[in-house]
Amino acid sequence: MAARLGFQSVSDLEEWEEEIVLDHFANFIFDYLAHGYTVQPDKRELVEYIDLGKAVAERITMLEQRRFEQVLDPDKSDWTARDHYKQFVVGVVSDDLWLSMYDIDGAVICKRGWTARATTIKMVKYLEFLIQEWRKGAGDTQYGEKTMRGRTPRSGRRN
Repeated sequence: MAARLGFQSVSDLEEWEEEIVLDHFANFIFDYLAHGYTVQPDKRELVEYIDLGKAVAERITMLEQRRFEQVLDPDKSDWTARDHYKQFVVGVVSDDLWLSMYDIDGAVICKRGWTARATTIKMVKYLEFLIQEWRKGAGDTQYGEKTMRGRTPRSGRRN
């Protein structure tokens, strides 16, 4: 995934994730995945649905006007899967661009020179990657291995 997004290393991707992505993905988990929703929108329709240039400009305008509640906690009562996916994509790209506008370290994606369509596609694939990783669950050791809670490694029997 790091290479697909143009990062030189996994650690570079992780730094960017910490700076920009993790809050957006946490919101996606809270608003969508934690409720048990599993619908994945059709990617072609989703890419057409997300007018990235317009949505990013609107979000940055709201940030500049300090309309944080509208940006961070919009009314989601009528949202579909597409809206949740869109919120993630637009949020990540907007925050990346916003940091760049103020020459703050951490902005990366906006410097790639990708078209809005290519950026949208890459961000949707990235979100799908994050969803897969979230569903697998985090590892319990420094090597990402899952431990056998309640079992001994040798016997495989419950303690």
